[in-house]
Amino acid sequence: MDKIDALLTERGKTYGDAVLTHSRIAEVWSGILQHEVSPYEVALCMAGLKLVRANVNPDHTDSLDDALGYTRIAQSILGP
Repeated sequence: MDKIDALLTERGKTYGDAVLTHSRIAEVWSGILQHEVSPYEVALCMAGLKLVRANVNPDHTDSLDDALGYTRIAQSILGP
């Protein structure tokens, strides 16, 4: 298990299944934005948020780890 897998496992224990959570976030964002947002788009947007934070504070590597985690979640959403 690599660092990102460990991070996702840890976060899963705290927040539940990542794919299900991103589906729920997509439903909420869709309601707020009044157009359909997919779970995949949620993961990409969250990765983008973390990349912006990494740019603001490059010494805080947690943001890069989180961005990688969100891209792994995006891959999981797409399936094998």
